[in-house]
Amino acid sequence: MKLPEELNLAIQEKVENVSLATLRKTAKELSNRYQTEERKGQSLLQTPIEAITYAIMRMPATFGAVATAAQYTFKQYTGKLGTMIDVGAGTGSATWAMNKLQQWEKITCLEREEEMYQLGKELMQYCSGHEMITWEKIDITCKESIEKQADLVVASYIFNEIDDRKKEEVWQKLKNMTSKVLLIIEPGTPEAFHNIKRMQQEAINSGWKIIAPCTMQNTCPLPEDDWCHATVRIERNKIHKYIKEADLPYEDEKFCYLAITKEDITTAKARILRHPYIESGKVTVKLCENGEIVEKIITKKEKERFKTIKKMNCGDCIE
Repeated sequence: MKLPEELNLAIQEKVENVSLATLRKTAKELSNRYQTEERKGQSLLQTPIEAITYAIMRMPATFGAVATAAQYTFKQYTGKLGTMIDVGAGTGSATWAMNKLQQWEKITCLEREEEMYQLGKELMQYCSGHEMITWEKIDITCKESIEKQADLVVASYIFNEIDDRKKEEVWQKLKNMTSKVLLIIEPGTPEAFHNIKRMQQEAINSGWKIIAPCTMQNTCPLPEDDWCHATVRIERNKIHKYIKEADLPYEDEKFCYLAITKEDITTAKARILRHPYIESGKVTVKLCENGEIVEKIITKKEKERFKTIKKMNCGDCIE
Protein backbone atom coordinates (compact mmCIF):
# COMPACT_ATOMS: atom_id res chain seq x y z
CA MET A 1 0.00 0.00 0.00
CA LYS A 2 1.20 3.53 -0.68
CA LEU A 3 0.13 7.11 -0.12
CA PRO A 4 -2.13 8.75 -2.73
CA GLU A 5 -0.08 10.43 -5.44
CA GLU A 6 -1.63 13.85 -4.72
CA LEU A 7 -0.52 13.60 -1.08
CA ASN A 8 3.02 12.62 -2.07
CA LEU A 9 3.14 15.64 -4.39
CA ALA A 10 1.88 17.93 -1.63
CA ILE A 11 4.57 16.69 0.76
CA GLN A 12 7.28 17.05 -1.89
CA GLU A 13 6.26 20.68 -2.47
CA LYS A 14 6.60 21.35 1.24
CA VAL A 15 10.20 20.12 1.33
CA GLU A 16 11.49 21.24 -2.05
CA ASN A 17 13.59 23.98 -0.39
CA VAL A 18 14.74 21.79 2.51
CA SER A 19 17.92 19.76 2.25
CA LEU A 20 17.75 16.00 2.65
CA ALA A 21 20.49 16.25 5.28
CA THR A 22 18.29 18.54 7.37
CA LEU A 23 15.34 16.16 7.08
CA ARG A 24 17.49 13.15 8.06
CA LYS A 25 18.94 15.02 11.07
CA THR A 26 15.44 16.07 12.17
CA ALA A 27 14.16 12.52 11.72
CA LYS A 28 16.88 11.20 14.05
CA GLU A 29 16.08 13.83 16.66
CA LEU A 30 12.37 13.01 16.53
CA SER A 31 12.99 9.27 16.77
CA ASN A 32 15.19 9.76 19.82
CA ARG A 33 12.63 12.04 21.43
CA TYR A 34 9.76 9.61 20.90
CA GLN A 35 11.82 6.66 22.14
CA THR A 36 13.30 8.26 25.25
CA GLU A 37 10.76 10.76 26.57
CA GLU A 38 7.93 9.53 28.76
CA ARG A 39 4.51 10.06 27.18
CA LYS A 40 2.28 12.11 29.45
CA GLY A 41 0.37 14.06 26.84
CA GLN A 42 3.04 16.70 26.26
CA SER A 43 3.87 18.07 22.82
CA LEU A 44 6.85 16.40 21.16
CA LEU A 45 6.81 18.61 18.04
CA GLN A 46 7.76 22.29 18.13
CA THR A 47 8.57 23.49 14.59
CA PRO A 48 7.23 23.30 11.01
CA ILE A 49 10.28 21.32 9.88
CA GLU A 50 9.63 18.76 12.61
CA ALA A 51 6.00 18.48 11.52
CA ILE A 52 6.80 17.83 7.85
CA THR A 53 9.57 15.39 8.80
CA TYR A 54 7.13 13.55 11.04
CA ALA A 55 4.64 13.46 8.15
CA ILE A 56 7.23 11.88 5.85
CA MET A 57 8.17 9.32 8.51
CA ARG A 58 4.73 8.33 9.79
CA MET A 59 1.98 9.23 7.32
CA PRO A 60 2.53 6.18 5.05
CA ALA A 61 2.31 3.70 7.95
CA THR A 62 -0.65 5.42 9.62
CA PHE A 63 -2.46 5.72 6.29
CA GLY A 64 -1.93 2.02 5.63
CA ALA A 65 -2.96 0.88 9.09
CA VAL A 66 -6.15 2.98 9.13
CA ALA A 67 -7.12 1.95 5.59
CA THR A 68 -6.58 -1.74 6.39
CA ALA A 69 -8.45 -1.58 9.72
CA ALA A 70 -11.30 0.23 7.97
CA GLN A 71 -11.47 -2.40 5.23
CA TYR A 72 -11.72 -5.15 7.86
CA THR A 73 -14.41 -3.13 9.64
CA PHE A 74 -16.48 -2.38 6.54
CA LYS A 75 -16.41 -6.02 5.53
CA GLN A 76 -18.52 -6.74 8.62
CA TYR A 77 -20.39 -3.44 8.96
CA THR A 78 -22.28 -2.59 5.79
CA GLY A 79 -24.48 0.26 7.03
CA LYS A 80 -24.33 3.75 5.53
CA LEU A 81 -21.76 6.12 7.02
CA GLY A 82 -22.00 9.72 5.85
CA THR A 83 -20.18 11.77 8.49
CA MET A 84 -16.87 11.25 10.25
CA ILE A 85 -14.77 12.76 13.03
CA ASP A 86 -11.01 12.19 12.96
CA VAL A 87 -9.85 12.61 16.58
CA GLY A 88 -6.18 13.44 17.04
CA ALA A 89 -5.97 13.89 13.29
CA GLY A 90 -2.27 14.79 13.30
CA THR A 91 -1.34 15.67 9.73
CA GLY A 92 -4.47 13.99 8.36
CA SER A 93 -3.43 10.39 7.62
CA ALA A 94 -6.70 8.78 8.77
CA THR A 95 -8.83 11.26 6.85
CA TRP A 96 -6.82 10.68 3.67
CA ALA A 97 -7.25 6.92 4.14
CA MET A 98 -11.00 7.11 4.76
CA ASN A 99 -11.51 9.54 1.90
CA LYS A 100 -9.92 7.01 -0.45
CA LEU A 101 -12.38 4.30 0.63
CA GLN A 102 -15.62 6.21 0.09
CA GLN A 103 -17.25 9.62 -0.36
CA TRP A 104 -18.29 11.52 2.76
CA GLU A 105 -20.89 14.19 3.39
CA LYS A 106 -18.74 15.79 6.08
CA ILE A 107 -15.44 15.10 7.87
CA THR A 108 -14.23 17.01 10.93
CA CYS A 109 -10.56 16.77 11.95
CA LEU A 110 -9.72 17.51 15.58
CA GLU A 111 -6.06 18.17 16.42
CA ARG A 112 -4.38 19.89 19.38
CA GLU A 113 -0.79 20.36 18.14
CA GLU A 114 -0.37 23.70 16.35
CA GLU A 115 2.27 22.57 13.84
CA MET A 116 0.40 19.37 12.92
CA TYR A 117 -2.89 21.26 12.72
CA GLN A 118 -1.47 23.81 10.29
CA LEU A 119 0.35 21.25 8.14
CA GLY A 120 -2.64 18.91 8.08
CA LYS A 121 -4.93 21.70 6.84
CA GLU A 122 -2.45 22.70 4.13
CA LEU A 123 -1.93 19.13 2.87
CA MET A 124 -5.67 18.50 2.87
CA GLN A 125 -6.17 21.15 0.20
CA TYR A 126 -4.80 18.59 -2.26
CA CYS A 127 -7.36 15.98 -1.21
CA SER A 128 -10.37 15.18 -3.40
CA GLY A 129 -13.50 16.46 -1.67
CA HIS A 130 -11.53 18.72 0.67
CA GLU A 131 -14.44 21.19 0.64
CA MET A 132 -16.31 18.79 2.96
CA ILE A 133 -13.38 18.58 5.40
CA THR A 134 -13.00 21.04 8.28
CA TRP A 135 -10.30 21.34 10.95
CA GLU A 136 -10.72 22.39 14.57
CA LYS A 137 -7.96 22.91 17.13
CA ILE A 138 -9.22 20.80 20.03
CA ASP A 139 -7.43 18.78 22.70
CA ILE A 140 -9.79 15.96 23.62
CA THR A 141 -7.86 15.31 26.84
CA CYS A 142 -8.53 18.82 28.17
CA LYS A 143 -11.94 19.85 26.85
CA GLU A 144 -14.61 18.80 29.35
CA SER A 145 -17.01 17.59 26.69
CA ILE A 146 -17.06 17.48 22.89
CA GLU A 147 -20.46 18.55 21.61
CA LYS A 148 -20.05 16.74 18.31
CA GLN A 149 -21.35 13.52 16.82
CA ALA A 150 -20.69 11.60 13.63
CA ASP A 151 -21.62 8.27 12.09
CA LEU A 152 -17.98 7.19 12.26
CA VAL A 153 -15.43 8.31 14.85
CA VAL A 154 -11.80 7.38 14.18
CA ALA A 155 -8.99 7.71 16.72
CA SER A 156 -5.64 6.51 15.39
CA TYR A 157 -2.47 6.24 17.46
CA ILE A 158 -3.68 8.56 20.22
CA PHE A 159 -3.95 6.37 23.32
CA ASN A 160 -0.22 5.65 23.43
CA GLU A 161 0.27 9.46 23.61
CA ILE A 162 -2.24 10.04 26.44
CA ASP A 163 -1.47 10.12 30.14
CA ASP A 164 -2.79 6.91 31.72
CA ARG A 165 -4.97 8.93 34.09
CA LYS A 166 -6.92 10.38 31.16
CA LYS A 167 -7.40 7.29 28.98
CA GLU A 168 -10.74 6.23 30.47
CA GLU A 169 -12.11 9.76 30.19
CA VAL A 170 -11.08 10.00 26.52
CA TRP A 171 -12.55 6.56 25.79
CA GLN A 172 -15.94 7.66 27.18
CA LYS A 173 -15.82 10.89 25.14
CA LEU A 174 -15.17 8.93 21.96
CA LYS A 175 -18.17 6.67 22.61
CA ASN A 176 -20.39 9.69 23.29
CA MET A 177 -19.36 11.21 19.95
CA THR A 178 -20.21 8.05 17.99
CA SER A 179 -23.57 7.64 16.27
CA LYS A 180 -22.81 4.34 14.51
CA VAL A 181 -19.21 3.10 14.47
CA LEU A 182 -16.13 3.82 16.62
CA LEU A 183 -12.77 2.71 15.23
CA ILE A 184 -9.60 2.75 17.36
CA ILE A 185 -6.18 2.02 15.83
CA GLU A 186 -3.03 1.65 17.95
CA PRO A 187 0.53 0.30 17.47
CA GLY A 188 0.89 -3.46 17.16
CA THR A 189 2.59 -3.90 20.53
CA PRO A 190 1.64 -5.91 23.63
CA GLU A 191 1.15 -2.70 25.63
CA ALA A 192 -1.17 -1.16 23.02
CA PHE A 193 -3.07 -4.43 22.66
CA HIS A 194 -3.76 -4.58 26.39
CA ASN A 195 -5.21 -1.06 26.17
CA ILE A 196 -7.39 -2.27 23.29
CA LYS A 197 -8.34 -5.39 25.25
CA ARG A 198 -9.56 -3.30 28.19
CA MET A 199 -11.63 -1.13 25.84
CA GLN A 200 -13.07 -4.23 24.18
CA GLN A 201 -14.23 -5.66 27.49
CA GLU A 202 -15.67 -2.34 28.68
CA ALA A 203 -17.51 -1.93 25.37
CA ILE A 204 -19.14 -5.35 25.76
CA ASN A 205 -20.02 -4.63 29.39
CA SER A 206 -21.74 -1.37 28.41
CA GLY A 207 -23.84 -2.87 25.62
CA TRP A 208 -21.73 -2.21 22.52
CA LYS A 209 -21.09 -4.88 19.89
CA ILE A 210 -17.67 -5.78 18.49
CA ILE A 211 -17.45 -5.43 14.71
CA ALA A 212 -13.79 -6.43 14.32
CA PRO A 213 -11.29 -7.95 14.81
CA CYS A 214 -12.94 -10.27 17.34
CA THR A 215 -14.90 -13.36 16.30
CA MET A 216 -17.27 -13.26 19.28
CA GLN A 217 -19.07 -10.92 21.68
CA ASN A 218 -17.24 -12.07 24.75
CA THR A 219 -14.04 -11.76 26.78
CA CYS A 220 -10.88 -12.03 24.66
CA PRO A 221 -9.60 -15.64 24.93
CA LEU A 222 -5.93 -14.74 24.52
CA PRO A 223 -3.73 -15.25 27.60
CA GLU A 224 -2.13 -12.22 29.26
CA ASP A 225 1.26 -12.90 27.67
CA ASP A 226 -0.10 -12.98 24.11
CA TRP A 227 -1.52 -10.31 21.84
CA CYS A 228 -3.47 -9.85 18.62
CA HIS A 229 -2.38 -7.57 15.80
CA ALA A 230 -2.69 -7.07 12.06
CA THR A 231 -0.08 -5.98 9.55
CA VAL A 232 0.14 -4.01 6.33
CA ARG A 233 3.09 -3.61 3.95
CA ILE A 234 3.84 0.02 3.11
CA GLU A 235 5.74 1.24 0.08
CA ARG A 236 8.63 3.60 0.84
CA ASN A 237 9.48 6.35 -1.63
CA LYS A 238 13.04 7.66 -2.07
CA ILE A 239 12.82 10.44 0.51
CA HIS A 240 11.20 8.10 3.06
CA LYS A 241 14.03 5.60 2.59
CA TYR A 242 16.67 8.30 2.84
CA ILE A 243 15.58 9.98 6.06
CA LYS A 244 15.00 6.62 7.78
CA GLU A 245 18.32 5.32 6.45
CA ALA A 246 16.51 2.25 5.15
CA ASP A 247 17.54 -0.19 2.43
CA LEU A 248 14.24 -1.95 1.75
CA PRO A 249 11.64 -0.29 -0.52
CA TYR A 250 8.92 -1.18 1.98
CA GLU A 251 8.16 -1.50 5.68
CA ASP A 252 5.66 -3.66 7.54
CA GLU A 253 3.42 -1.77 9.94
CA LYS A 254 1.94 -3.82 12.77
CA PHE A 255 -1.17 -2.41 14.40
CA CYS A 256 -3.96 -3.29 16.81
CA TYR A 257 -7.49 -2.03 16.31
CA LEU A 258 -11.02 -2.22 17.66
CA ALA A 259 -14.26 -1.40 15.85
CA ILE A 260 -17.52 -1.24 17.83
CA THR A 261 -21.16 -0.31 17.28
CA LYS A 262 -24.45 -0.26 19.19
CA GLU A 263 -26.12 -2.12 16.30
CA ASP A 264 -26.46 -5.89 15.92
CA ILE A 265 -23.52 -7.20 13.94
CA THR A 266 -22.15 -10.44 12.50
CA THR A 267 -18.46 -10.92 13.24
CA ALA A 268 -15.98 -12.79 11.09
CA LYS A 269 -16.01 -16.55 11.76
CA ALA A 270 -12.22 -16.83 11.97
CA ARG A 271 -9.30 -14.42 11.88
CA ILE A 272 -5.58 -15.16 11.47
CA LEU A 273 -3.55 -14.27 14.58
CA ARG A 274 -0.05 -14.96 13.22
CA HIS A 275 1.40 -15.08 9.73
CA PRO A 276 0.73 -18.49 8.17
CA TYR A 277 3.66 -20.86 8.65
CA ILE A 278 4.40 -22.35 5.24
CA GLU A 279 6.13 -25.72 4.87
CA SER A 280 6.38 -28.18 2.03
CA GLY A 281 2.86 -29.26 1.18
CA LYS A 282 1.12 -27.61 4.13
CA VAL A 283 0.33 -24.32 5.87
CA THR A 284 -0.20 -23.95 9.61
CA VAL A 285 -2.37 -21.07 10.83
CA LYS A 286 -3.19 -19.84 14.32
CA LEU A 287 -6.76 -18.55 14.40
CA CYS A 288 -9.27 -16.83 16.59
CA GLU A 289 -12.30 -18.88 15.50
CA ASN A 290 -15.74 -18.25 16.98
CA GLY A 291 -14.11 -16.90 20.12
CA GLU A 292 -11.60 -19.74 20.59
CA ILE A 293 -7.88 -19.92 19.83
CA VAL A 294 -7.17 -22.82 17.49
CA GLU A 295 -4.38 -24.01 15.23
CA LYS A 296 -5.17 -25.56 11.87
CA ILE A 297 -3.15 -27.30 9.18
CA ILE A 298 -4.20 -26.92 5.56
CA THR A 299 -2.59 -29.29 3.08
CA LYS A 300 -2.25 -29.26 -0.70
CA LYS A 301 -5.20 -31.64 -0.87
CA GLU A 302 -7.40 -28.60 -0.19
CA LYS A 303 -6.12 -26.94 -3.35
CA GLU A 304 -7.99 -23.62 -3.44
CA ARG A 305 -7.93 -23.06 0.31
CA PHE A 306 -4.23 -23.92 0.43
CA LYS A 307 -3.42 -21.36 -2.31
CA THR A 308 -5.54 -18.68 -0.65
CA ILE A 309 -4.22 -19.03 2.89
CA LYS A 310 -0.58 -19.07 1.72
CA LYS A 311 -1.09 -15.48 0.54
CA MET A 312 -2.90 -14.21 3.65
CA ASN A 313 -1.56 -12.06 6.50
CA CYS A 314 -2.18 -11.95 10.21
CA GLY A 315 -5.38 -9.97 10.69
CA ASP A 316 -7.12 -11.40 7.62
CA CYS A 317 -10.42 -13.16 8.12
CA ILE A 318 -11.24 -16.62 6.79
CA GLU A 319 -14.75 -17.62 5.84
